[in-house]
Amino acid sequence: MRLSITQAHRLVLLVLLALVAAGCDRVGDVASGAGSATKNLPSEISEGKPSEPDKSAAEEQTNGQSASGIIGESGSDSADDPEDDNNSEDEAEVVVSETRKSDFSLEFEMSHQSCSSCGIWFDSADLVIVHSQGRFTAQQSGSLLIKEAPYFQGRFHASLSSIPPSSTIESATLYMQLNAAEGISNDDFTSSISVYGYIGGSRRHIRDITAADDIKGKGYSKANPNVPIDFTAYTRQL
Repeated sequence: MRLSITQAHRLVLLVLLALVAAGCDRVGDVASGAGSATKNLPSEISEGKPSEPDKSAAEEQTNGQSASGIIGESGSDSADDPEDDNNSEDEAEVVVSETRKSDFSLEFEMSHQSCSSCGIWFDSADLVIVHSQGRFTAQQSGSLLIKEAPYFQGRFHASLSSIPPSSTIESATLYMQLNAAEGISNDDFTSSISVYGYIGGSRRHIRDITAADDIKGKGYSKANPNVPIDFTAYTRQL
């Protein structure tokens, strides 16, 4: 069948219109799909607003860093922690309370003199203290003349600050050296010396030293002058 030119033009126009209609349907489908996808997005994105960072997550991260000591330490490791300061003060108080109460301080007075001119004369004295953490020594040179009349008092003093307060005193001996010429009379067996010591600021009678029991009675004299006197009990109270 032959078509006229006018009919052919109409046929071509119908075909074009059909193709255009089919294309519009596809465009509508795409547009509707994009619209549904847009509805599922957060309101900020769908409306074209810039998104803000999650504040709760940032705060959790900051708190985690603070607890680990990276930023602004807030735990017990902080130098400004008042609890640590209190512990330091407690430790300082312990140290002060363990300080020894007194030094080794003695005074020697003649309580009985065997004759009017007799006395006991020591040239020097050496203190030897053995304790659980070591050994302590102190020396005092010079005259230690002890006499009732005229009155002469002997004295010995030593600081015990170098002995650890926690150590145990095992022994304390004062070695008193008699003067080679005038130390003690050859026939003196009756003289006696009273020894006083200071404990916590209080003067107390510590012991007696007698010619009969501590000097002549143990074989000490001007020829054997190094007289050991035990002061262990006194030292343990310091």
